[in-house]
Amino acid sequence: MSSTTSTFTFSPVVPVDVPALTEISGLGFANDRHTLLKTAHPTRPYDHAGGMPESFEYWRSLPPGKLEVTKAVDNETGQIMGFVCWATKLNKPDGQSAQQKETQDASTADGNAEGPERKPKLPASATPPDYVKTTSPDLDPLGQLEELTSAHFADFQKRMMPEGTRCMYVVGITVHPKFQGRGVGEALMRLGTQRADAEGVFCWVHSSEDGYALYRKCGFEIADTLEIDLDEWARKMDIKPPMGDEKWGKYTFRYMVRQPKAA
Repeated sequence: MSSTTSTFTFSPVVPVDVPALTEISGLGFANDRHTLLKTAHPTRPYDHAGGMPESFEYWRSLPPGKLEVTKAVDNETGQIMGFVCWATKLNKPDGQSAQQKETQDASTADGNAEGPERKPKLPASATPPDYVKTTSPDLDPLGQLEELTSAHFADFQKRMMPEGTRCMYVVGITVHPKFQGRGVGEALMRLGTQRADAEGVFCWVHSSEDGYALYRKCGFEIADTLEIDLDEWARKMDIKPPMGDEKWGKYTFRYMVRQPKAA
């Protein structure tokens, strides 16, 4: 995905971009209440920006056609304004059974596949599609909350993308705060939605609270939600709200879907 507008240019992300994109990722979630609660963990504070280099490395390690990570660059300053990662599942059914595919994938994961190619390792922050909730008694309350959200996300993935489904979905999108309000986010989204329309496939996204308005503007509609009472979980670990706030409040994850538009 590479194109130009009057004020910014789109081009694929390259390794030298990772430090700037990591900074943008951190700034984009600096005020996200769910992220802030995880960051306030007394012994294992979550570091959203710190985990991004691993995510970018994983994205780039996947075979061509799986993910497209695109940056928007300011034409005047050369500064990266934001980025989007679109995942594509556009292959037509080839007659291979699900059982054959699972056997092949397992062989690759075990290192028994022919040739040097190996299955890329998921970053620690990612939720695999085969995620299974453990309900481990050793987890502290924030660990239990992570299990709850991860299991809910994995369940939605399974429902949205059964074997053979053709679709596209947003893995992540962030615009630097100082460039927000200039149409960068909508333009990055159009790179994917226009292709989805051409392919005749639906798109979906697991939206944070701040991302909801952008996705709605781009034609996505709510398909499912998960509301979390952050205070309920924070109270179990005696984690106080941010300074100046009386409560953590409620947080809603929105699973959103956009159907293809006719050309």
